[in-house]
Amino acid sequence: MIRLGRILIEVLLAGVLTRFVHQRLKQRYNSLTAMAFVVLCFCAAFVSASVSAPYYPRRTVTFTALNEKNPEADGAEIYIKSFTVGKEKIIPDAPASGNWVRHSDGVYCWFEPGNEKRSASTTESISFELDLSTNSSVLLMGNLTRGYVRIETDGRSEVVDTYRAPAENFTFHIPKPRLATALKGILIPAGVFTASFLVLSAIAFLLVLLGRKMISHLLSKRKPDGLIEKYLKHSFLFEELVNRDFKKKYKRTVLGMAWSILSPLMTLLVMRAVFTQLLGRNVPHYTTYLFCGTLLFAFFKDSTNQGMTSLISNANIFTKINVPKYLFLFSKNVQNLINFGLTICVFFVFCIIDNITFTWKFVLLLYPIACIMLFNLGLGLILSALFVFFRDIQYLWDIFTRLLTYLSAIFYTIDRFSPQVQNLFLLNPVYLFIRYFRKIVIDGVIPTWQFHALMLADVAIALGVGCWMYHKYNTEFLYYV
Repeated sequence: MIRLGRILIEVLLAGVLTRFVHQRLKQRYNSLTAMAFVVLCFCAAFVSASVSAPYYPRRTVTFTALNEKNPEADGAEIYIKSFTVGKEKIIPDAPASGNWVRHSDGVYCWFEPGNEKRSASTTESISFELDLSTNSSVLLMGNLTRGYVRIETDGRSEVVDTYRAPAENFTFHIPKPRLATALKGILIPAGVFTASFLVLSAIAFLLVLLGRKMISHLLSKRKPDGLIEKYLKHSFLFEELVNRDFKKKYKRTVLGMAWSILSPLMTLLVMRAVFTQLLGRNVPHYTTYLFCGTLLFAFFKDSTNQGMTSLISNANIFTKINVPKYLFLFSKNVQNLINFGLTICVFFVFCIIDNITFTWKFVLLLYPIACIMLFNLGLGLILSALFVFFRDIQYLWDIFTRLLTYLSAIFYTIDRFSPQVQNLFLLNPVYLFIRYFRKIVIDGVIPTWQFHALMLADVAIALGVGCWMYHKYNTEFLYYV
């Protein structure tokens, strides 16, 4: 409950701050710049949750062996098997203080003086630090050779008789934290979270301003007929196209932009309900595993599907005025990138709920995001050019993406296949992007440089072929739309 309250307050604070920043930016800059900044700030805010993690208050639980046995017991031993904090079962690697004998199965044991299993460094008390939770318990082992132990937390103590006949494990529910402790566990991390959010937002804002000035300075020395110069010349049209597509997508809907989050979220919940028992029973963090796949594949599918029809749907514009035709494709990709940014915020929330540890390696997620964005752009160039000449391409692409859904290991793992078959999955660029996300988020491992190079090669091929097709058939588009 405390963890959920902390998440809700952090998300609420981030939302309020984002709304404030968005309104201020929108007054001075265009809506597209403001929206891009909001997405950047939201992503930075959830990553900054890892910064506030060391400041989360924890509660200390102390066990003191009283060296007293139940009259019916044969000894006074104490055995601590595990803790449950919220819904998570944990076996601490090391106590905060004190020393008891630890068996190979993770059980911490205290033996009375004179017992041959007692260590010379054994102390009477041992303490553990646990995350704050309104539902915490400890699993003790009870049998005929168990004694009394005093359990203390938050200034409260209780003596527990661990004797049980017949032998059995039993759960002792640790008293709920005091109100002041619970509030501290929510407000302190939320304050650190807010401070991190503001600092990262200020840094991002300064980088945006500095980047704009540097680009303007560099472009002032270039020829006026370059690719980037054409974009700057028609930047107003580009921004209006993005705004139009964004508003058109949610026109006459009750929930509006919320569908950007609800659509992949409902897909995730349906797939989780269907596949958890069938394929995800032995997969750690299966919800996050599944979310990685659905999140990236939805971004890929929406970007390519909308990019494919970008030329035909805007034929009434470029047949009347001379504008770069790639602007229509770019606007579709930017709109889907904004939707992706909103959804990834929900993804980080699920990571927190799923007890994923945030590390600095999360910054490397920018690499697969940039790669899949450029890959979508390259495929969009190819598909939109083909769609002008062959309308059948949309039906073929629909069948192909449906097949690709099952070849991207979205809801299953590839461990069950032979090494040769696993290597064949690397030929699928979408699988590479998904796997990169999972390696960073779930495994906490950075992929090899060969993996990075393979992703970059796929992007280069898609962009190269797409740019070549637009350059070759640019003038012919007008005759077929």
